[in-house]
Amino acid sequence: MSPKVAFSTLGCRLNQAESDSMAEDLAGRGLVAASHGDEPDVVVINTCTVTREATKASRMAIRRAIKNHPDAKVVVTGCYAVSDPDEVAAIDGVDVIVDNNDKEKLAEVLGAGGPVAPLLQIGGLSRSTERLPYRVRSNLKVQTGCDEWCSFCIIPTTRGPLRSFEEADLVAETKARVVAGAREIVLTGVHLGKYTYDTGGDESRLIALFESLLAIPDVWRLRLSSILSQHLTDDVLAFMGAEPRICRHLHVPLQSGDDGILKAMNRPYDVAGYRDAVIRAQQALPGLALATDIIVGFPGESDEAFEETMALVDEIRFSKLHVFRFSARHDTAAANMPDDVHPQLKKERSKRLIDLGNTIRAEFLNSHLGRPLEVLVEDEREVDGISVCSGQTDDYVRCWFEGEGLLGTMVEIEGDEVRADGIRGGRVLTTIRR
Repeated sequence: MSPKVAFSTLGCRLNQAESDSMAEDLAGRGLVAASHGDEPDVVVINTCTVTREATKASRMAIRRAIKNHPDAKVVVTGCYAVSDPDEVAAIDGVDVIVDNNDKEKLAEVLGAGGPVAPLLQIGGLSRSTERLPYRVRSNLKVQTGCDEWCSFCIIPTTRGPLRSFEEADLVAETKARVVAGAREIVLTGVHLGKYTYDTGGDESRLIALFESLLAIPDVWRLRLSSILSQHLTDDVLAFMGAEPRICRHLHVPLQSGDDGILKAMNRPYDVAGYRDAVIRAQQALPGLALATDIIVGFPGESDEAFEETMALVDEIRFSKLHVFRFSARHDTAAANMPDDVHPQLKKERSKRLIDLGNTIRAEFLNSHLGRPLEVLVEDEREVDGISVCSGQTDDYVRCWFEGEGLLGTMVEIEGDEVRADGIRGGRVLTTIRR
């Protein structure tokens, strides 16, 4: 029987994109994705270390995999494996550590030698796109690396410098995924807005990539995973506004609404520039949903600085907030700053910001009720004898509704009820694309 492989992915969407690519690579060489209840032969843990909490979660995921699958070979990759390889290697039961730069050739790494290779027996097998896993929404990694050196972030160390993938290769990869059933392509990267900056390019090359991918038949949607505000140029926004297949959803990290804190963080923008960019984005893309990341309790964050963040969030009305309490990450500049915000105060500020975000989120979700919603159906399964479909709207709201034989189609439903941070829909009004 073919070996079975299971993935455990922590952290960012780029990590998920890389896990998807690794799974596709292994599937194309004959490995089978382990289903729920299966005992995998190999477990790959794709780790994160962006915060102390993420590092702790990564360690727990590794130990859980070793405990739950004692007969499996355990492969650890991702940023924690790069930042602290000796610490990972010291965990009893870890068989192989794979560098971030080797993720794209995981099959070759595992087939080249060592304790995993005899099990996998994939050293001489070539990849076949005919066996790519079926995914309606597919992550496409277009670049990696970062050159910003934000004071709280270790990513430039674990991911390295800016590196962009060739447009022709990305087009070929997308065509293969479309053949395998993908209808929405999600562009991912550590610093998506700097696609081709490493080779002298600018945002015009990102627009050219949009055009090339949208020219592929059966690409119904193109989504950006995350982009910094300074890359939302007039040309980028004009193209997005004129192209209905680009999703009306942007994740634009903020981190703080106070200029002093942004400067201490070494962020490449100020509040005025950020506000201008998102207002222009909202004007160019009516109905745009904006999500963001915010760190509370950064060293030096006064009550006044925090209130500036609260006010900006209330003004912009983000559809989704990701709130993190600051925790010093070793090997970053912020780790040497005096952490003068008391943990209890961080907790209180975090709660206030989360509560505000939840209030705005509820308003956003309720605005979807009683009107037609276009949903790309990504999953269909039987629940208590009823066929239930789920998928995302273009502005990134998860919807559930009854339906059968709709996987991979675009349908129109009517939103009936807010439920579990998403929308429960009624009957399918019409099938838009099949």
